[in-house]
Amino acid sequence: MRVVALSDLHGNLPVIPPCDLLIVGGDVCPDRIGSFHGMVAPEQQARWFDEHARPWLAAAPARHRVLVWGNHDWCGEHCDFSGDGPATAETSRLVILNDELVRVLVGEAAVPNLQIPQSPNLQISQSPNPPMREVTVWGSPWSSWCGEWAFMASPAALAGTYAQIPSGTDIIVSHSPAYGYGDEIVVSGGRREHLGSHELLSAIERVRPKLVVCGHIHEGHGRYDHDGIPIVNVSVVDERYRMVHATTVIDL
Repeated sequence: MRVVALSDLHGNLPVIPPCDLLIVGGDVCPDRIGSFHGMVAPEQQARWFDEHARPWLAAAPARHRVLVWGNHDWCGEHCDFSGDGPATAETSRLVILNDELVRVLVGEAAVPNLQIPQSPNLQISQSPNPPMREVTVWGSPWSSWCGEWAFMASPAALAGTYAQIPSGTDIIVSHSPAYGYGDEIVVSGGRREHLGSHELLSAIERVRPKLVVCGHIHEGHGRYDHDGIPIVNVSVVDERYRMVHATTVIDL
């Protein structure tokens, strides 16, 4: 099963390589659309998403498409995207997860074994001619409270949210990273600080998924491991919103 994952697009819509599952980990929309700012005009962000992001997602060579919002996606918090939820939408088009689970069916020879330059290829496990199987994906847009952004929550609220993740979930997609894994920033005086969620880390230890995909902290891009569980920060931009990373390709 080939997964292509990326987060923190901030309006950038890069070329997507062929995959079984495309995961978008939040901060999809630009903050500004013309003279409007998403914080005060989320409907303009929603229009941008419909006019630009949806066609980009539809054109991606992916069998399944799953997305969560991020703290810059005010439209996801204030506009109606209920038609894109797992109860009504098909992953073959797009499913947007808001603390929800979706199931995707994957199987053998879904995509060719491509050589993709500058894309970190995470070989987690492989077997020849695997049978068709169901993969469960749980996604959440929330981050620890750090200002007047979208989808901000207290530690207590996050603990309640992550308690909903079913045991045995295969893939967790969270805009926020877990504490200590792809969540480090440099603050004044060169001091380093972790902004990830302790509550998410506890949930990962409980659920033990095969893969965790996150973003939010641009400087945290890369692969990490927690007790044998791959945690991958798939941000594609740096702290100045410049695209500096390719999409992450994961063979799961």
